[in-house]
Amino acid sequence: MPRILPRMKIPHALVTVALLGLLLYAVWRVQPSRHIRIAAGPVGGTFYEAAERYKQLIEPMGYRVTVVALDDTDEIGAKLSDERQRFDIGFVADDRQGQRDADWTSLGDIQLQSIFIFENRRAATTKPIRSFVDLQGMTVVMPPLHSLTSRTLLHILAASGVGPTDARISFLPMNEALARLKRGEFDVGLFILGADSALMAGLAKDPDFVMVEIGQRDAIVRRMPYLTKATLPAGIYDLKDNVPPRDMGVLALTISVAARPGLPPATTYAVLAAMREVHRASGYLNAPGTFPRPSGASGDADERVDRFYRSGEPWIFAHLPLALACVVDAYLAPILALLFVTNAFKVVSEFQQIRLFAKVSAARTALWWARRRAKRGHALTAHLRKVMAGLAGSIAREDRTVRDLLDELRRLSHAQHGSGARAALDHIETLDGQPGGPHENR
Repeated sequence: MPRILPRMKIPHALVTVALLGLLLYAVWRVQPSRHIRIAAGPVGGTFYEAAERYKQLIEPMGYRVTVVALDDTDEIGAKLSDERQRFDIGFVADDRQGQRDADWTSLGDIQLQSIFIFENRRAATTKPIRSFVDLQGMTVVMPPLHSLTSRTLLHILAASGVGPTDARISFLPMNEALARLKRGEFDVGLFILGADSALMAGLAKDPDFVMVEIGQRDAIVRRMPYLTKATLPAGIYDLKDNVPPRDMGVLALTISVAARPGLPPATTYAVLAAMREVHRASGYLNAPGTFPRPSGASGDADERVDRFYRSGEPWIFAHLPLALACVVDAYLAPILALLFVTNAFKVVSEFQQIRLFAKVSAARTALWWARRRAKRGHALTAHLRKVMAGLAGSIAREDRTVRDLLDELRRLSHAQHGSGARAALDHIETLDGQPGGPHENR
């Protein structure tokens, strides 16, 4: 190394260092953050369980995943849009108007979450619930006020004519709500969770509660198109005791995974791959392969998401190391464009060579023919003379152009600073204006 460094000129060394620095920066700037924060629901809820399964699948890909439990699940969309919250993905559903009000990108629908109504069996003997109107005058518990469950259910109750003064409603964290409901402190519990939730299965099998099949489902879905009808099969929670005792019609929300604006491609594909693995199996309310699927409610999925659902994860992210895949994804298009331009120049150069070769070959053929005629004592025809003259002039122009260009290159390379260089440039401009000058045939 000491012998090599003195031979390297300092400007060359600086250029080399600068180029290496630029290359390292180009690689670094396209690398995604290796920390993913997921905005989930309360511990034990469907959102939280799904997020934990995502974590198990994503972390082996080279990420660190943090699942944050939130009670105010109705505000997850807004938290994703707020850069200060530093969330990358979260779980959302259509709001009361069926439209979103925050800036996020849908990664697709993942499941249906059912509206569950569990009535204390003691209360059911005197006042069985058949519709939301029957909740008037009853004590009701549901998750926190700013949860997705409460926002949705309060909207349905308001449409059914049940206001804050018509029912005594308490908003409690999930675990506390379940505990106090089981102690008999409330007549009814209202929840929105995945049908396969262990919490809902426990209430369904509890002899102290009646799982209510709500009426007016067709009318509610017509008025609130972000809800859908589904069927909970008989015996799904307990085949031996046949819980529920018959197929039960339910109302359900379609749940989606949302991503913050600007989520890197590599992270997007990692999350989508985890979603596919977790949700492609059948659920209590859906057949196998129903989920995940592109979000049809808001039409807000980006091109990468659409491409994933059409053809799967891109090859580079499925097979290359994460860092290399990010570099290829970011710079493949510019590299291909550069290769195209380079190859275009090569094609033009080859074409020029082919053109010159064709002219020379035609000239050799014409000479051979002229010599053959001369040996036989035949005079050259007027047509042959014209062809030979044309070929001679064309080849002469090609040769003169090349010689002029070489002369100018040599003249500039030996010109001194100042007047010598200026004189050489002036000479080029003079030649440009002359017939057969170096730029005449461009």
